[in-house]
Amino acid sequence: MTAGEGTVRPVAGDWNFGDLLDATAAAVPGDRPALIHGERVVSWADFDARTNRLARALLAAGLPTGARVAILARNIPEFIEIACAAFKARLSHVNINYRYTTGEIDYVLQDCQAQGLFYQAEFAELVAPLLPSLALAVQIDGGQYDAMVGEGDGRPLDITRSPEDGYLLYTGGTTGKPKGVMWRSGDARVSQLEAPTIKTVVRTMADHVAMVAENPLPGRVIPACPLMHGAGLNSSMAELVGGGTAVLLPDTRFDAERLWDEAERTRATRILIVGDVFARPMAQALQRHPGRWDLSSLRVISSAGLMWSREVKRVLVDAIPQLTLVDILGASEASGFGYAITTATSETPTGWFEPGRHTVLVEPETDRVLEADQPGEGWLARRAPFGLGYHGDPAKTAATYRRIGDEVLAIPGDMAVREADGRLRLVGRGNMVINTGGEKVFAEEVEEAMKRASGIEDAIVVGVPDPVWGRKVVALACVTDRYDAGVAQREMLAELAAYKMPKHIILLDTLPRHASGKSDYRTALTIAMRELGLETA
Repeated sequence: MTAGEGTVRPVAGDWNFGDLLDATAAAVPGDRPALIHGERVVSWADFDARTNRLARALLAAGLPTGARVAILARNIPEFIEIACAAFKARLSHVNINYRYTTGEIDYVLQDCQAQGLFYQAEFAELVAPLLPSLALAVQIDGGQYDAMVGEGDGRPLDITRSPEDGYLLYTGGTTGKPKGVMWRSGDARVSQLEAPTIKTVVRTMADHVAMVAENPLPGRVIPACPLMHGAGLNSSMAELVGGGTAVLLPDTRFDAERLWDEAERTRATRILIVGDVFARPMAQALQRHPGRWDLSSLRVISSAGLMWSREVKRVLVDAIPQLTLVDILGASEASGFGYAITTATSETPTGWFEPGRHTVLVEPETDRVLEADQPGEGWLARRAPFGLGYHGDPAKTAATYRRIGDEVLAIPGDMAVREADGRLRLVGRGNMVINTGGEKVFAEEVEEAMKRASGIEDAIVVGVPDPVWGRKVVALACVTDRYDAGVAQREMLAELAAYKMPKHIILLDTLPRHASGKSDYRTALTIAMRELGLETA
């Protein structure tokens, strides 16, 4: 993989996920579960052999080093097997959103110049017109895939890999076409090792093997969010290379009670979610059924990419006192900007984060990097390691991975304030700014204030065209029977300037969200326009 123009920076690490998987498989008991999906269990010995065979089959199909292999699938073991086989074969796996239309799938395949595609049978009709242009197309739940993973040499490949080997992470964003963020293995692994829950210092492969071999009780993670998004697969990979287990929920739709059932049955130690859209029904299930589940093995619930409110966190740690809740501030382009830790005895307030050790703030007007102890507001940025850039888009790469002074910083577009105590307060994304009456309003800042107000469970804020203000702030909200508009308004005004307050709050039973749990702002704007009797923007 090659960096876009302007992204040259020091090599951060010499790790390669293919090498890590080989080393881990050799160090763990072969009968330890690697993947659990309902009643199906794939042992580490089988997982290693299957991914080795699949890697050989990909190379036998003529795919050259670095070739892109796309995956169109739900949370099934094969998704992880394909990604791991790609690492082992020095290929680049590519995620595709399973909610995409044929045209959208075709766009990603063309954009990344994919040579291969693995897909589930339920998507066969969608991809049928696209298959003739591919060098390799394999239906996952079919005989060809079974032969690829079940036949042939299952031993590790005799292959020299590189930390430059990597993958493409496609992100839809809020505007425009999806963009593929290029990640090299070395950078991705070093970013994983920054997690505050990792206590053992690992600098070399010998360190890694010793850590894996000496750990008789490795972790078991449940990625409750889709693997097709970066956080889901990244959390699974992190657990697997540590010699642990990835537990995939057997249902295609999220069900909080089913999640707790699986956490109890599989003795899960960690769950990955995306904010309140997952956490709130999980908390409500615990409240409905106190004492129903034995969750004594559970140690961590981590969340990435969406607000996680204080009251929901309190329900979780009250019900499961040994829990550590980790709120992760990151992006597809770079991770580890900040962390908020909540336990039964301590907490970081919602919207505030302890900065990561590579995190800095950049003043918007001057491009000056604030000193580490200097309070102020600026673009949230971080030093290497981070993604290489956007595949095929040097202009967007240069705008996000910017050279400031003698270094390149990743600046995905979030604004934050550093308070006097050093903590960061997230303001919002630059591409979600609403210009109203000459003032700038960050949609996410208003959403967070709304969710802290009494009786408001969920909120999405958009800017609707207005002849007086240019754009006016409008909110879609889900509320409980405790909701009182006057009380909520007073509570929001205690946090927000008057010009940031929604001019209208439209009450709905459910809010439009993507499969990841993140807000679907395009659909939200369409709904707001319709409810206000306006023409679609």
